[in-house]
This record gives sequence, C-alpha cells and structure tokens, in this order.
Amino acid sequence: MNKLIQKHALFFVALGIILLFHGTLLVNQSFYRTYDALIHIFFASHYANAWFDPWEPRWYTGFTVFSYPPLSHQLIALLSWFMDLRLAFGLVQFGAICVLALGIYRFSQLLGSTTAAGLASLLFAVSSSLTQTVHVYGQLPTILSLGLLLNALPFLVDYIRFGRKQHLYKALILVAATTTAHHVTTIFGSVFFILPLMVAFWLPTAKQARPLEPSTPTFYRMLPTTYRSVIFLGCTVVFLVLTVLPYWLWSRNDPITQTPIPHASRDNFIQNPNAGLLFFVIPWSSLIVFLPNAISHALRSWRWAIGISLMLLFILGTGGTTPLPKLMLGPAFDILTLERFTFWATILILPFAGISLERLLHSDLSPFSDQRQFKLLLLLGGVAVSLGIAIYISGMTRLRQFQPEPINVQPIVEFINKDEHWRYRYLTLGFGDQMAWLSANTKAQTPDGNYHSARRLIELTKTSVERLDGAKFRGVDGIGSLEEFLTNPERFHLKFIFSNDTFYDPLLFFMGWHKVIRLENGIMVWEREDIPPLPERLPRPVIDLWQRIVWGSLPMLILGLLPLVLIRQAKPDRLYFWHRYTWGKGWLRRLKADSSPRQLVESEATFQPIRRPRVWLGLSGLVGLVLLGVWLYPTPSTPEKTIQAYWNDLDFGRFSQSFDYISKQQGLTLERYLLERSIRGGLIVNYAKLSEIKTTIISSSANQAVVQAEISWLTSLSTLTRRFVYQMVLEAGAWKIKQSPSVLPRPTKRFFTEPALEYDRAPRRLTTLTSDARDILDRPQLEVISARLVTWKNTTGQLVWSVIGELENIDARPADCTVTVVLRDQYQRQIAQSNAGMTLLHKLLPGERTAFRVDFTALSAPINDFEVIAKAVVTQTDLERPLAIWVKQKPDRFEAQISNLSNQNVVVSRAFFHFYDASGLAWSENQIIENQIPPSSSLRHSFVLTTPKEYRVLAIQRQVTDARVVFDNKTAQRPASTTVFNLPWSYRIQMQAFLGTR
Repeated sequence: MNKLIQKHALFFVALGIILLFHGTLLVNQSFYRTYDALIHIFFASHYANAWFDPWEPRWYTGFTVFSYPPLSHQLIALLSWFMDLRLAFGLVQFGAICVLALGIYRFSQLLGSTTAAGLASLLFAVSSSLTQTVHVYGQLPTILSLGLLLNALPFLVDYIRFGRKQHLYKALILVAATTTAHHVTTIFGSVFFILPLMVAFWLPTAKQARPLEPSTPTFYRMLPTTYRSVIFLGCTVVFLVLTVLPYWLWSRNDPITQTPIPHASRDNFIQNPNAGLLFFVIPWSSLIVFLPNAISHALRSWRWAIGISLMLLFILGTGGTTPLPKLMLGPAFDILTLERFTFWATILILPFAGISLERLLHSDLSPFSDQRQFKLLLLLGGVAVSLGIAIYISGMTRLRQFQPEPINVQPIVEFINKDEHWRYRYLTLGFGDQMAWLSANTKAQTPDGNYHSARRLIELTKTSVERLDGAKFRGVDGIGSLEEFLTNPERFHLKFIFSNDTFYDPLLFFMGWHKVIRLENGIMVWEREDIPPLPERLPRPVIDLWQRIVWGSLPMLILGLLPLVLIRQAKPDRLYFWHRYTWGKGWLRRLKADSSPRQLVESEATFQPIRRPRVWLGLSGLVGLVLLGVWLYPTPSTPEKTIQAYWNDLDFGRFSQSFDYISKQQGLTLERYLLERSIRGGLIVNYAKLSEIKTTIISSSANQAVVQAEISWLTSLSTLTRRFVYQMVLEAGAWKIKQSPSVLPRPTKRFFTEPALEYDRAPRRLTTLTSDARDILDRPQLEVISARLVTWKNTTGQLVWSVIGELENIDARPADCTVTVVLRDQYQRQIAQSNAGMTLLHKLLPGERTAFRVDFTALSAPINDFEVIAKAVVTQTDLERPLAIWVKQKPDRFEAQISNLSNQNVVVSRAFFHFYDASGLAWSENQIIENQIPPSSSLRHSFVLTTPKEYRVLAIQRQVTDARVVFDNKTAQRPASTTVFNLPWSYRIQMQAFLGTR
C-alpha cells in the first residue's frame, strides 16, 4: 500500500484537493446558483417518481424524457430514495469529478510518464475550466460522460496494441456507459479523443517487425491494429445506437424544428468582451501558458494527431470570433453550445501540460543554488495561484448576478396544494433556473420549461425565446411570446403566475390579471379569472413497453457491469461466430499476430528537459503580470463612460454608487439625492430595463463638457427612448455630472379620506358534487353593442385583420370579462381564434363600457364569417377609477390634462381612445402614460394618434343574441389617411390606472 501511494502520490494529492475544495462547495450546495444543476435535479425527480414512465407532463404541456440520456439523472434519483435531491446531486457530481480525475490520470499515462500524469491530475484539480463547469454551469452529464470515456481509452489502446479481448469488453462497456450519460460526448469524443489516440498508436506499428513478414512489410505490419481499430469503431457505433435507441427513435419521429436560441458562446468574443471573458478567458486562465509549448511538443512527436485535435477544439471554442467553427460544424453551429469544446480542449491539454511541467522541473534553473527547494516552491506557488483563481471563479455566482437570489419554494408548493390549485397550470417570472427546482417539488404543470430541445408548442418554437420565465432578456420577441400566453390563458389552462420580478407587473395588470397574495417568501401570486381546470385525463403518446424497459434498466445494468468487468478478467470467449470455422483460422492467426511491443513514451531516465527554462518561466510570468495589470489598472474617466456608469448603477438600483458620479451643486447631499430618487416614479423608474445608451459630445473643453445621451429602455409594455443633455465637469481627474437639488412640488392637500365601494363575491371551490351551489360561477350579464371586421396595414406594410367592437356590463355587479373572437371560412371551419388582450378593459363596473380589438395576421384562408363570444365572472379587484381627463383636439394631436382625484399614487396609466362613425365603433387605440401622477396632482400629456393605413370595413354587425353576434359581408370603405382622427368621427376616452405594488 505504501508503494502504491508513493508511486501515485501526486494523483492522491489531486484527489485530496478535489475533496477539500470541490467537495466542500458541493456539500454546501453552491450549485444552487448555477445554470444547469437544477434542471438535472428536475429530471432526477421524474425518475424518482416514475422510473419506467418516460412521459413528463410538468413542462411544455408534456414531453418525453427520451430526449435526454438518463444515467446521471437516474443516479441522482437512486440516491434520492435515501436523501434529499440536492444532496444526491452533490454526491453524484463529486463522484463524477473523481471519475474524471482518474480518467485524466490514466489517459495522461498513455502519453507521458507517471510523474507527468500525476502533474496533469494536479492541474486538473485546480483548473479554472473544471471550477467553471461545475460551480458556474452545473454540468453533471458533461463531467460524468467525459470521465467514463477517458477511462475507456487505456483499455482501447491495450486492445489495439496487444489484441487482448478482455480489454475490448472493458472499453466497450465504458463507452456504452458514456453514451447513457451523454450521447454528444460519445459522438464528438470519438472524433477528438478516440480517433487521434488510435492514430497515435496505430502508425508506429509500421516500424514493428512481425513473423513471416513479406517483402512489402509496411501495410502488413499495420494489419492487426487496423483490424482491431475497425472492430472497436464498429462496436462503438452499435453501442451508440443500441444503448440510447429510444432517443434516436424519438429524434426521428419528433425532430427538433424550432428557431435557434442565441447563445453567447457563438458570439464574436472581440465584439462581445463579456462573452469572451466567460467562455474563453476564464476557462483558459490557468492553462493558457501551456498551450504554445503543448502544441509545439505534440506536433514534433508521435502525438501529432492529438495535437491537431487540441488545435481544432481550441478553434471551435472561439465561437463566432472566426468563421472557422461555423464552417466546421455546419448547421450544428446554431444548435450546439460551444463552451463544451473549450472544456474538452482544457482537458486534452492536461497530458501535455503535465509533460511540460515535468520537463521544466527536470531543467536547470540556475543561477538558483538550491534547485530542489526552488522547484518545490515553484510547483507549490503555481498550484496556489491556480487554486486562488479557481476559488475566485467558484464565487462568481455570488459576485455577479447570474441567477436571482435563492427562493424558498415551500410557500409556493403549499399554495399549489391548497384548494387543488395544482389542477391549473402556472407560470413563473423572474425565477431563473430555480423554476426547475419548483417543478421538482410539485406535481403542478407549467406550459414553460427549462429544457429547450423538448419544446413543441408553436408559441415557443417560432421565436428565439429561451423560456418565458426570462422573457425580458429576449426583448420585444420575448415579451411578444409571453403576451400570447397571457392573452389566451384558457387555451393552456393557465391560471396562476408566480412573479419574482416587478418588471412584468404593468403587463399583467393591463392584460386583465390581478394580484392574489404575496407569499411569505416575497413571491407575488397573480391570477386570471374564468380559467377551466385541467381535465382528469390529458392526452399523451403511446410508448412501446420495450422502450420503457430499455430506457429504465439498460443504463443501470451497464453501470452494474462496470465493477465486474474492471475487477475481474473477462472470459476469453471468441467475439465472432465465424472463428469456429477452419477456413478462417490461418488468416485470422496471421492477422492478429504481433511482435513484441515497443514502449512509445519517454522514460524518466531519458527525459528531455526544456531548453531555456528561465526564458519559458520569464515569458509566462510576464504574461501573467500583464493580464493582472490590465485587470487591476483603472480605465481613464471620460464623459461618455461616466454617463454609462451612472445609468448602469441606476438600472441595478445602486443609488449610492450612482451618487459618486454627480458633482454636488448647491449643497446636494446623499440623503437629499436618495429622497428625490425615492419619490420619483413612473414606468421608466419602476418597471423598465436599460437596453442601450448612445452618447454624443456636443461641446467640450479641458474641464467642462456638454453631452447628449440617447437612452433606450425595454418595458413589458413598449420600448421607450429618451434624450438627455448633461453638463459635465472634471473634478480630481474624474468627470462628474452637474446636478442641483430639485424642488419637487407637493399638493397642498396631501392627506384626506376617500369613500370606497366594495362588492362581495360568493366563495367558490372545486368539488366533485355537481349540484353544489358553490360550483356554479356567478356570471354577470354582458351585451355586445357593436362589432365589425376590418382590414388595415401596420407600419411594416403587413395586412392585418381586426375585429373591433364595444362591450357593456349591463349587470348590477362588477364583471371580469373575457372576449374571444373566432374567424371562420365559407365551410364554417375555424381559421383562427384569439382573445382581446391589451385592447380591452377587463374589469368593468356596472353599466361601464369598453371597446375591444383583436388582431390577426398571416391567415391561412379567406374569412367568410366571424363570431364574438363575451363572458364574465363577478370580480372585486382592480375596480378603482381615480383618473379624470380633459382633452382638447389639435390638428395633429390631442392635448390632455389628467388628474388624480384619489389618495393613491398612480404609477402608470393607460388611455383608451374609441372612435365612432355612423355605424358605431370604428377604431380603438390605447396609449401608455409612463409618468406617475401623485395624489391630488395633474399631468399634462400629448397624444398623437393616426388613422390606420388602407382601412377597409369588411363586415358590420347585424344582430345581437346573448353576447353572440352574427355578421354578413357587407363591405364599406374609408379613404386612407395618415393624419389624426378628424370629425365627423366622434371619440370617447377612457382611463385606466395602475397603482403599482401594494
């Protein structure tokens, strides 16, 4: 045992570092803030609940887990029977790191000495790429599958060189286990790990003599290794297909057809420095100094094929910086995330880094007197620096906000379980990848999800939105996809939204959703009324029993065979049935016969030290100092950078830091500045996300400058752009913004009482008693006053069909309304159906009217008829009408004064403009007023409204019956106009107020 420890001392030191560093972080669940860890935990929860049932209904209205290889998830599920899912994930991830460390050590022994392999494993333990992959990305299958593949390579080499069939069995079992962990690793690993290694050990056999050698010996000498290589590659393909056969059948029958999702690993790292930092600088930070020497040493030795593979992986990891990765990958470039190639490159370089480090330690580092002590200090110093970098990277998820703060999902789970709320679907907003952890703890379903290859809903696949939970990060496209679900929630049985981001509040409010309760974990619950519950039995595909058995049992069976295959010698049974025939014995005997093997790697006795080691050390140290200096050296202050930094701090709510960029004029203090920021409101201040800043210097001198800033914000309602002019002054070498204390007017009557009217609504609950009165929804009576079908063209010239109408609540109780429009062709077949979203005032008081407009584009057939369906339930929420408006029409605009008559602060408001002709409501438009209106205050605002282009009336209402309208195709037309709506069109204005978070 002592000899074993002494021989592999460096490897055991590496395992100790892995245990103390990575093991400690995993036990403390650092992966909770990573990107992918909770997704794998969600998959594991599926196997823990239904091991042999591949159908998962909780995401995307249902998908099959055949879409992801199961080994890592099944291991977590197996351990979760004895412990928490998160602890099980941490243990499996730690085991995967140890398996990968052993694989790197054994793989490095093929290319170098035992000492070099030990140094390679030591570098792996403190490498930045491993830390990033585990503690930032949370990628378990990538780690586990690569570890299994690297452990297969020594058995593969032994079989190719010596023909030992038991090693073939071991290599194939490990490759099969690799495939069940992640098929992509087997596919690309065969190209970048297996094939180069086979070439490296295949070509030298041309120099090894064989018995009965003919006159042309080169090809004859290579026959055995060629034969074995073909056998292994053929068996690998068979195992790749058979071990995850249900996956291949799923991908053939249900191929992925969706808009590619942008990923920063495909960006140009020069144009996007943040992507370059994350996907290139950080993973290479502790190994980049070895890259030139590794490639040079590899290309000048028998390892040249592996060196070429390393260069290809390095190029693929650069993303879109050069056109080469896209040329090499083709269509797969838009599907794959390219950080995996950088990770593989940092693994493939480790044997060469170990060889380079060993050569350095064997070199003469004079003029230092005590060589041994200096080399030990050099090694320890390098390990300490690399470990320090790794520790810093492991804390990136806390230093930089990659994910929202951890959310306690237990209150949400309790709310879902209460009153059978799990019978409806829900959405999360602002949860990040923690939505997967919520899904893992409940049986409730969501139309969203966090595994993009399983998406099949057209509302998700037609755009590049990654998930609805973070729709705002995809800008207008993301908000547009979210609006489709908010507008038609009954189509998905979507009733609840758990919001952790107030950014979406105005959109939810104006879409007719209302707040229910703020849970004890700070999550706000939004609800949409009149949503039907999920049916008792949901549709699902029929999956063959044999596929379910194979998927549920084969990965564990292969994993169970590993100890038997690795510990005991496999029986020397013949692999092919034709071996028993006499006609092939002589040929096979000659084919497989080998001469005595020749050691390919350099021995430690004949080890070649690095030439000019001091130059190599000096250059490496110089590069490190330059990079450290660039990182620590402060960038010079400019007016443009000051404005950008100021607005970035405001965007992230860092008000104290933003105050540092202000030149204090007239005694402006931090307290006064924070007070002014606290009483400002509106859409931009409270519910906007900064998207772009463009600055232009108008004038400048040595100490002063005037800068114009054009700033754009993304909100859930629209994109806003504003221009500001700043007076800048240079103070103590830094540019500051001139700002004086502002005098904000306050209304004279700030505190007063206000009467209110509340409406009672009978409680309802879900029950199986059909005669229970509490099951019956109390529906107010509505009347559709008018409706018409029109066509017009939007700003892009696209033809739009719109159904425009007017609705009135003729009941004595407030109504929460839903208006649905159905378009039909001449055979009364449905062409399209949609609800009124932002164009409808959803909550109506008794006797109150609202207009609605439902737009359709890109219809598949001509419209012959349409139907308007209006329904409602009694409501008692969002019935405030605090705003009054006075309007004066100008030739090009409406000048309005809006007054807040209540004692509540109106954060965002909306104005509905309804235009009428002789036949009724002709057009409806609404605009957002982003400025807040304090209590007892007024706001002046200008509205610019234009006539829709090429407006044509196709059908007008003829009869009204029980809120259903029947139409004929009587056509009318109004001349196109681009000016403001003019008389004889009359108009009516209606105001809606959003009071913000309450």
